[in-house]
Amino acid sequence: MTDDVLRADLLVAGGGPAGLAAAIAASQKGFTVIVADHANPPIDKACGEGLMPDGVAALNRLGVALETHQALPFSGIRFVAGQDSVATMFPCGMGWGIRRPVLHGLLVQRAARVGVSLFWGARLNWLNNGEVTLNGHRVDFRWILGADGHYSQARQWMKLDHPRFRRSRVGFRQHYRVAPWSDFVELHWGRNCQLVVTPVGHQEICLAVLSNQPQLRLEEALLQFPEVLKRLKGAITITDERGAISAVCSLRRVYRGRHALIGDASGSVDAITGKGLCLTFQQALFFAEALERGQLELYQTAHRRLARLPTLMSWLMLSMDRHAWLRERALRALIAEPPLFSRLLATHVGALPPLTFGFSDALKMGWRLVACFN
Repeated sequence: MTDDVLRADLLVAGGGPAGLAAAIAASQKGFTVIVADHANPPIDKACGEGLMPDGVAALNRLGVALETHQALPFSGIRFVAGQDSVATMFPCGMGWGIRRPVLHGLLVQRAARVGVSLFWGARLNWLNNGEVTLNGHRVDFRWILGADGHYSQARQWMKLDHPRFRRSRVGFRQHYRVAPWSDFVELHWGRNCQLVVTPVGHQEICLAVLSNQPQLRLEEALLQFPEVLKRLKGAITITDERGAISAVCSLRRVYRGRHALIGDASGSVDAITGKGLCLTFQQALFFAEALERGQLELYQTAHRRLARLPTLMSWLMLSMDRHAWLRERALRALIAEPPLFSRLLATHVGALPPLTFGFSDALKMGWRLVACFN
């Protein structure tokens, strides 16, 4: 190790969307920031590639605005199960479908513009005396943030609790050269999986399959969805199939002293909710506010509150995945009462407070579920 010392207010371990978002937010508050990652940009990851309107709003607060030559807006969500389908539009704003490498590139550019020091292909070493070295140089920091994913080395070094994995599934994603047939993100329910169709360009869609069967690939899963297969006739694949873990997990604490975690390193919700990146960007904004006040416990409180509703939605939708009878009756109930679906989606994207979908809506939903038995 050399005697040279790197200095920053904040050291971020991990240069994916979580790490970059936090770095940007902290830099916007006037802090000096170093981001280090062993990979080189653009960093890709298998995901559905749809950003909900509240995620887009958080991204805008970070100074990143999406344009139609980079991404494609979509107006709402459609659930499809066999012959049954129900759709609703977002109450305000648009969602955006965007390729993950494109999004990462935009975050890298924004981070560089606001003065973040970016170290790619970097070697971070976690020392037992509480120090960290970057490419052989000791780093002098006030705070350190772990943004290095589910199996975070930073989390181990910080001696924070191992996450409690409550449900883990796998997802596979691939892109097709074909014009989107809808301006909705479509969630198709199969026997043992879900297929997410996201428009990400004027001549490009992203297909992602989610299941608890690691051997299930897109080609096999598509056989359950003949309507989608029909629309893909003649379309060519333009990327290789790529897989990733989708997990519902949480930690009791996401900070200790001047150490903190963000993104998947700090817990996650199932990808079926479409809220992963949204949570990440919102966490970044609250983390920067906590830094500004010098009180990371404020970040802990905000982190727990942000995850509450998406975690509940994860369990509801995973229950629909496990129980065909519940899925069929829930979809028919939403078809029979379209305003229920509208309010549920509005609550999910933060346009309505959680209690808005309250007792009367739950009662209507319950009544419809019972009525579907007859």
